Amino acid sequence: IPLIVVTAAPFAESAMSPLLQHPPPRPPRASEEQELSEEEGLDRAVLMTGDEFDALGFASAADTGVGQSALAYAQWFQAKATRRLQRLELRRAKLRTEGDWSSVPKQTLKALLRKGLPPEYRPEVWWSILGCEAVKLRSPVSYQQYLEETVDAATSATIECDLPRTFPNHKKFRCAAGRGELRNVLLAFARRCPAVRYCQGLNFIAALLLVVFQNEEQAFWTLVCAFDALGVEGYYTDRMLLLRADMQVLQAFMKVKCPKVAKELLRLNVDLMSICSEWFITWFAKSLPVSTVLRVWDTLFFEGFKIFFRVSMGIFKQIEQQVMACQSFDAVMERAKAWPRCMVQHNELLKASFQGLPYLKRQALLKARDEAMLRIEREDEERQKMAEARLAAAKSRK
Repeated sequence: IPLIVVTAAPFAESAMSPLLQHPPPRPPRASEEQELSEEEGLDRAVLMTGDEFDALGFASAADTGVGQSALAYAQWFQAKATRRLQRLELRRAKLRTEGDWSSVPKQTLKALLRKGLPPEYRPEVWWSILGCEAVKLRSPVSYQQYLEETVDAATSATIECDLPRTFPNHKKFRCAAGRGELRNVLLAFARRCPAVRYCQGLNFIAALLLVVFQNEEQAFWTLVCAFDALGVEGYYTDRMLLLRADMQVLQAFMKVKCPKVAKELLRLNVDLMSICSEWFITWFAKSLPVSTVLRVWDTLFFEGFKIFFRVSMGIFKQIEQQVMACQSFDAVMERAKAWPRCMVQHNELLKASFQGLPYLKRQALLKARDEAMLRIEREDEERQKMAEARLAAAKSRK
C-alpha cells in the first residue's frame, strides 16, 4: 500500500489548548492490512505518517513559524479563555431552558459572543442562536429524505472533485468516512437550495461545521440556517451579483475606515475582488487560522452579514504596515493570501474589527449594497447591449 503524505496547512491551529494528542498507532501487521479495502488501506496509510493532531483534529504545524506563534499565543490566551468559560457557565446556569441562548438579552449575548465561545459549548450556542431546531422541525423534508433525492451529475461530480481538497490536514477528511459525511452534507444542501446547488467554498464551510458538531445532520441544518440568516445566496449564483456588490461596498467603506490601505491599493491597481472574494465566499474558513475563524463565526452567526465587512477591514487594519511596504501590484498579490493566514492572535483581530471600527451601521451597509447592485446591473446591461451590437455588426459584414 503506497504511503500518501499530506502536508499540514500552516493555519490550522487549536482553538484554545496548545496540547497535542498522541500520534496515531503504528501500521497494522501485513495480515491485517490485507483485510482492508483499497480505500480503507489508503486512509490508514495516510494516518500513519506520524503527524500529531491538535484538539480540533488538524495536523500540527508546530515546526513552522505560524505554528509556533499559534502555540505560544494559545498558552498566553489560556488564562483569558478560562475566565471566559467561567463567565459563560454562570450565564448558562441562569437560562430558563437548557440550551436556549435566544432567551439571553441581546446586548448580553452579543458581548459574550464577541468574547468568544469555549469549544465545548460552541455547538450548543450556535444551534440555539441560529434557530436550527425550529427550522429542522418545520421542514417538510428531513435530512435523510434530502439524501435520498437525486442531484444532477455535474453538481455531484464537482463536489466529488472538491472532497480530497477540503482540509486534507484534518484527520476526519483523510478518511473515507469523514469525506462521506462531507459529501452527504453538500449533496443534501444542493437539494435544499436548488438556486445554488453547489459552489466551491461551501465545502470549507460545511467541513468546519462537521469539525465543530461531529454530527453530519446538525452540521447540515446549521449550514442551512446560517446561509439563510446571512442572506448570501447571491454570492454563489451565476453572476455573483451580491458578491460583486459587497466588494464595491467594502471598497467604499475602506476609504473612510482604512483610508491609507484603500489609497495604496488603488494606487497599485489592486482590485479588492482579487483578495477578498475568497474571504466572503468561504466565510473566512479558508483564509484565517481555524481558531480565528471560529471566533469570527461566533459573532457572524449572531450579528449577521456586517461581520464580513468588520472582519475584512479589521484584517486590513492589522496588515496596514505590510501593505504600505509593498511597492507593486505583484508584491501585494504575492503576499495577500499569507497575511490573513498568519493571524493566530484572534483576540487582537476581533478588537481591531470592533473597537477599531466604531459606528458601522447595518442600514448604511444595506443602502450602499442596494446602490452597488443597481450600478452593477446597469453596467451588465450595457455590456450585454454592446456585445449584441458587435455580434450584429459582425453578421452584417458577412
